[in-house]
Amino acid sequence: MLSCKSKDSSPLLNDNFEAIYQQFHGKYKIVSSVSSEPLDINLDGSSSSDLLTEIDELTTGTLTSPYLQIAINRSSKVNVKPSYLFIQAWPEQFVRMGSGKVWDGTEMIPFHPDYSFAYDMKVVFREFEFSKDRKNLTVKIDDSEKPLFSQSAPNTVTVLNDGKLVVVANRKIYTSLGVKQVTVTTTTNDLPG
Repeated sequence: MLSCKSKDSSPLLNDNFEAIYQQFHGKYKIVSSVSSEPLDINLDGSSSSDLLTEIDELTTGTLTSPYLQIAINRSSKVNVKPSYLFIQAWPEQFVRMGSGKVWDGTEMIPFHPDYSFAYDMKVVFREFEFSKDRKNLTVKIDDSEKPLFSQSAPNTVTVLNDGKLVVVANRKIYTSLGVKQVTVTTTTNDLPG
């Protein structure tokens, strides 16, 4: 009896699950984060495109360390296919604009010397798919997300040959010149263990 089977080389097939799990599953530490233009985010009078020097929370993480996590989950009785989750903890600015008003993270506001800000670690969970060659992750956008979360969704996630992930996202950041919309390129290393 003859049978036709698909020769689909998709990374979603169960026979590739262990390889995908070994290569990607785990937490990734931010090793660099660069904006498309120099910014003075920490209001010290000096602008830099190196966000690790402008946003202390990216290196110290007083609330929780910023990170990226790739969760590779096996298929089960509930989920017939393996699932892939992109989890990102990123320090978002919480700008107090006086009299109980807080910046919503999306509005383009000018700088004001009476405004103060702190960081709030935002953690987002999104499903993603691999490209066939596993060099890119396509992160799915959830239309029901609040604008602050949906606007920080990555434009691209690229897997480098050395295993690092490069995440490119558009972000609105409050600076000494008011809110600027910039492209942020963040590179991560896989954490051991």
